[in-house]
Amino acid sequence: MANSKSSGGLNAFVNKHIMPVAAKIGSFKPLIAVRDGIAMAMPLIIVGSLFMIINSFPVAGWSDWLSKTAVHGISLAQILAKITNGSFGIMGLIAAFGIAWSYANQYKTDGVSAGIVSASVFFILTPSIMSGDKVPVEGFPYTYLGSRGLFVAIIFGLLSAWIFQWFINHNIQIKMPATVPPAVAKSFSAYDCANGKCDYHLLCNEPRLSSIM
Repeated sequence: MANSKSSGGLNAFVNKHIMPVAAKIGSFKPLIAVRDGIAMAMPLIIVGSLFMIINSFPVAGWSDWLSKTAVHGISLAQILAKITNGSFGIMGLIAAFGIAWSYANQYKTDGVSAGIVSASVFFILTPSIMSGDKVPVEGFPYTYLGSRGLFVAIIFGLLSAWIFQWFINHNIQIKMPATVPPAVAKSFSAYDCANGKCDYHLLCNEPRLSSIM
């Protein structure tokens, strides 16, 4: 009887004090956006992890065999690494799109446009590949497109989507005539906020760009 009473008292305490807080946290829009954005990248994470395990399987001689076995001059180890980088290695980029997409949808605005702008901002903030004399060359390293860029993807995915929905919900957008196809009109409606966000993040990134140049 004593155990049942203590259990009932604990359940009552949880239902009264813990569950309301948990419900509020669960309905917090930024957390929902982060959850949906990471979940969007989950298939790529699973696939990339599988090929990463195959490439580094802890069996004696396995890694050497993958390195020595080649297909058209490319070793199996390089092929598996390429698959890993093309899936698991772009988790941050996919999350940047997915987080902004979910956050904008919660405000009843166009999530796809918000996600595209967020991905653009993510590329703006990603350091370029450097040559030996610190001159930027074409391309981005996989290092910052994957898990190491996830924090930037979360912060600026949420920020980009919030700015996007603020512009749209305050009717600050380019309106096209009714004869313009909806897809074209929608792209122009996102132009103002996209331009503003890219300019803002470019200014935030200017000290790093100046140090490079």
